[in-house]
Amino acid sequence: MRKISIYTLFYKSIYSFKDLAKFRFLDIGKTIKYVFILATIYFAPAIIKLLLIDRDFSQLSTNFDKGSLAIIVPIYLIFTYVLYSGLLFIKISFIALIALLFAKGLKRTLPYRNAWRLTAFSITLPTILFGFFPLFNIEIPYGILYDFAISIIYIMLAISKMPRVKK
Repeated sequence: MRKISIYTLFYKSIYSFKDLAKFRFLDIGKTIKYVFILATIYFAPAIIKLLLIDRDFSQLSTNFDKGSLAIIVPIYLIFTYVLYSGLLFIKISFIALIALLFAKGLKRTLPYRNAWRLTAFSITLPTILFGFFPLFNIEIPYGILYDFAISIIYIMLAISKMPRVKK
């Protein structure tokens, strides 16, 4: 399980609930690396839209010339990426608490550290979907609720594939 590639993790996190349940045993370093790569994939459409499609720096360039923008735009992008990553980590931590409640309700043993790892892999599909929607100018009302709902459904299905507690 340790030599599994990030690509395999990404691919299997989208469709295989049984593998999601197994991924909870991966080391935390690989999981955090996966979350940063997921944050990069989530942030990439926003960068593409800002830099290539819209080329609209009006919210940044109120009193700046072109030379200053060459410095400010990369700083803005780095700051935004750090913000996106932080929000993704907070989202994972919050949903992991919900996963603990589901595990308890389904009579499965799931420590928080494993719930956090399971959640990190379970949010792959909704994170990718809702990351790419702005690129295509698709706005979904209450999108964050759908994002959480899909994530929680994935976690419930993954927890249901875990073995029950033996008495």
